[in-house]
Amino acid sequence: MTVRSGRLPTVHVLLASYRGERYIGEQLASIAAQTHPDWNLLISDDGSNDATIAICQAFVASQPQHRVRLIAGPKRRSTANFFHLINTIDGFEEGDLFAFCDQDDVWLPEKLARAVAVLQEAPLHDGQAALYGARTRLVDHKLQPIGISRLPARALGFGNALLQNIASGNTMVFNTALLRLLRRIDPAHAVLHDWTAYQAVTGCGGWMHFDPEPCLLYRQHDHNLIGSQGRSRDQVQRVRMLLRGQYRAWGDLTEAAMNDIRDHLTPEATRLLRNYQHMRHQPHVAARLRAGAGSGLWRQTRAGRASFWLGLALNRM
Repeated sequence: MTVRSGRLPTVHVLLASYRGERYIGEQLASIAAQTHPDWNLLISDDGSNDATIAICQAFVASQPQHRVRLIAGPKRRSTANFFHLINTIDGFEEGDLFAFCDQDDVWLPEKLARAVAVLQEAPLHDGQAALYGARTRLVDHKLQPIGISRLPARALGFGNALLQNIASGNTMVFNTALLRLLRRIDPAHAVLHDWTAYQAVTGCGGWMHFDPEPCLLYRQHDHNLIGSQGRSRDQVQRVRMLLRGQYRAWGDLTEAAMNDIRDHLTPEATRLLRNYQHMRHQPHVAARLRAGAGSGLWRQTRAGRASFWLGLALNRM
């Protein structure tokens, strides 16, 4: 990553908000407390009718030394809101970085500094996409400790990314090359913004690092869309989604999103995508299972692998 005239890169924080008055003030304060000094903030609010906008406007006024903007979101839920941020952010330079941000977490002070340091040392060639992700400290709605998120048990790669995401979007920091790849994807084709980022960086020959050190306090509460991968109730929720066909619909979207960037996929990623499509569209269970066995795809955990085979057997993948 090129550093401009010896300066640290600017990090453009992309925060999607919606009716976040309960927690967003703490998140904004944690951004302001970052040890990495050069950051900007773009907030896309998706039509809040509580105090969220007023809290954000007060924060804008309190940060004259930073570029902080509040814009109207698309009002089509979280993933569309994050893609609205991806496609709206401007005024950046080639060496800048971008950080997804949820409204209800609390960033640890070194969050951005750690990501910047890792990405500055990344062995990248010109135009190569790069993505940083990390573990999180799990807390309840009062920020009381619950645990820590899992480390990936197996290798990272496109064959994994087609089936699951392994990094929470609230930890992700990435470069301009990945931003440009994400801008090629129709927002309507993205299952989740962070999952799509994992697919794009691994599928297009990018570089990815997963930091074993937690970078934020990740609130686990009833309003999480999907919480930490380790929560037992979320594992139950995922099985329910599998059985009612949600993963099948996500597979269709994944195929569409990867077709949007097909010209940028590596030959190996193109082969894996072809295997994924072949596996999913076999009409008979035995053929799907054979295709799955030879697909080169993998999930991280034993439970994940069991759900993969169950999904194939039931034609729900």
